[in-house]
Amino acid sequence: MKIANTSEVIPLRDGHVSSYDPTTHTARVVFEDHDNLVSNPFPVLLPNTLKNKDEIHLDPGEHVMCMCFGNGLESGVVLGCVYDKKNPPVVGNPDIRVTTYEDGTRVSVNRKNHIVEIKDSYGSYIRFAEGHIYIMAAANIYLN
Repeated sequence: MKIANTSEVIPLRDGHVSSYDPTTHTARVVFEDHDNLVSNPFPVLLPNTLKNKDEIHLDPGEHVMCMCFGNGLESGVVLGCVYDKKNPPVVGNPDIRVTTYEDGTRVSVNRKNHIVEIKDSYGSYIRFAEGHIYIMAAANIYLN
């Protein structure tokens, strides 16, 4: 890949998160194809950081794609995470946007069927479908 109007080559590299700092939102990445060298801390790209703010944290071992500047691993940026054979997509349906957490909590939006569902790790959920709101609690429901 080349930057427009320059001859500088910007290598794209894949690796795995070695460590992550949530206070600076930077990650060190180990590059297996470069003798397991570990990068300096790279900033992690996010959709929003000014008026709207996204905060998504990486776990050690997360498979990531990086853009490295220059010839080494001194500076660069983590472009994002990628699925692989060991860790395939959870749903794999282009009509469903889903975030699944380690404890089983799940937030999903089905744009085709117009269903929004929030499910916690205990099995309780809130579901929005066809103008209705469904609430199912694994224990109690408290309304104020």
